[in-house]
This record gives sequence, C-alpha cells and structure tokens, in this order.
Amino acid sequence: MKKSFFITIFVCSLFVLPFAFAANHHDSTPKVEPAAALQKLQEGNSRFVVGNTQHPNANTDCAKETAEHGQHPFATILCCSDSRVPLSVVFDQGIGDIFSVCAAGNVTGPAQNGSIEYGVAHTGTRLVVVLGHTKCGAVTAACTNGGHECNIETLMRAIAPAVKRTEASTGKTGAEIIEPCCKENVYLQIEQLYRCSEILREAARSGELQIVGAIYDVSTGKVDFIGAHPKNDELVKGKQATGVQVKRGLFGRR
Repeated sequence: MKKSFFITIFVCSLFVLPFAFAANHHDSTPKVEPAAALQKLQEGNSRFVVGNTQHPNANTDCAKETAEHGQHPFATILCCSDSRVPLSVVFDQGIGDIFSVCAAGNVTGPAQNGSIEYGVAHTGTRLVVVLGHTKCGAVTAACTNGGHECNIETLMRAIAPAVKRTEASTGKTGAEIIEPCCKENVYLQIEQLYRCSEILREAARSGELQIVGAIYDVSTGKVDFIGAHPKNDELVKGKQATGVQVKRGLFGRR
C-alpha cells in the first residue's frame, strides 16, 4: 500500500514539475513597464519607416531559446488580420517579442478577449495595443453596408457601433467615413475589452496594465499611437460584465 502511494506521487511529479518550473520561470522574469514597452514599439516602427531595421531576435538561436525557456513578450497587440500589417516587420521585432492577437477589423470577441487576457496574465505583458489601420477592408465593408456573407456578418456587427458614432460625429456616411471610422473602431474595441474582461480591468486598476490605441498607415508604414481611450478612467472602474467569472487576485493587489 505504502509502496503504491509513493509510486503514485513520483509519477504525478513527472507531470506537475515541468509546469511549475514554467510558471516560476515566467515569474522570475522582469516585466517590461508600459512606458518602456511603448517606447520599444515606437523606436522599432521608426526604424522600419526610414529603412533602418535591425531584425532583432530573428534567428534560429532565438527560436531555440524561447522553445526551451518559454516566451516573454513585452507587449500584447490586437491587430487586423490584413496581410499588409505584419507586426514583427512593422515594429522591427522578432521571435518572442510580441504576443499577437489577430482578427479582421481588429475586433474583439470571446477568443480575442481570452487571448489578450492570456497575454497579460500568463506571459506578463503590461502593455496592450489595439492596432487599427488605414484602408481596412472590414471597416470599409461595415461603412458601405457590405460583408453579409455567412460568419463575416459577425465582424460587421462588431464594427457597427463605430460606424454609427462616426456618422453622428461627421454627418457623413458610406465611403466618406472609412478612415475616421478606423480610429473610432479602435476606441470601440478598447471599450469592449474593458467591459468584457475583469482580468484587464483589475490589471489596469492595480497599475499593472495600460491599454492604448494606434493606427497603422499601410501607405507610409508609420504607426500613429493615439493613446488611451478618452474615457479610460471610467472604463477601468466599470462593473464586472454579466456572465464574466474570473479568479481574483491574479496580480496580487487591488
């Protein structure tokens, strides 16, 4: 009986210890402050724009290092799936630097929210960027009453509030509001992240997280960081969204 007990403990430890080590390794790695993470993105984009890219961490040695010791990205970015917006190129970063979450129209939803929460709570990123871009096909479809095919309709519904706000603020409709709507959509998706995620709100309240918006110009390669949501403080203090249940104390303080 006693022998069987110790064998069971030994076998279980073979499975548990690797995961415990991975968690401890993450905890021992210093997190990059939001301001420093933002500066790294800005500097990388500046290098890209002028054609002076360094391609850091873009080799097989880095691939092996992150495979063995895990990932420690310095920023989480929600971006559009558009092939003209490759994050590692645009920001001149490499393997293990950016925790990327992509969806057409850089929209949020359960999968995107969960991915961003994972980037913050488990990979240790303290900066989340919602990155829209000019000439966005999803936003264009939403502004011009397109995109009604099958599941694409869900993207249109996610962007629709931004369309209505842009129409109201500009007095225009259709193709004329595409570019301002791209910016409004960034703010809308930031709102959705805060409203649907107690994890992100708690991290922001405790000073562990900053969420900012940005617009990438597909013609020039330049990223314009538009900052936090205009109502950031109100969103951070918001009540927990209906149906959201999370484990408290992920960041150790309130």
